Amino acid sequence: TGSSGINAEYGEIIMSKYRLQMAAFMALSKNQSEPVVPNNEEVLQEYVEKMADLIAISDEAIKRDEQLDNDVDQELTRLRYENKYLRDCLKIGQNFGSIAKS
Repeated sequence: TGSSGINAEYGEIIMSKYRLQMAAFMALSKNQSEPVVPNNEEVLQEYVEKMADLIAISDEAIKRDEQLDNDVDQELTRLRYENKYLRDCLKIGQNFGSIAKS
């Protein structure tokens, strides 16, 4: 459906941002020549903030992914019910002769 496409696209954007931030974080970790000094509160605060951002992005991506799965399941249930209803209508029409049997 249209909304599933939008949700999938939005989820992909979130995941793309997450991957970019993870890549930047990994590059920062690899390029850092000096170890993180536990007493340097500014550096530690920066890392905490970056990790909080990454966690928030991954939580949002998980939430969107679960919502997309739920939307797909609901649509699939609706289509199965509709299909059964239409088959029942076809069977009734065929039984009463208003629709030719194939």
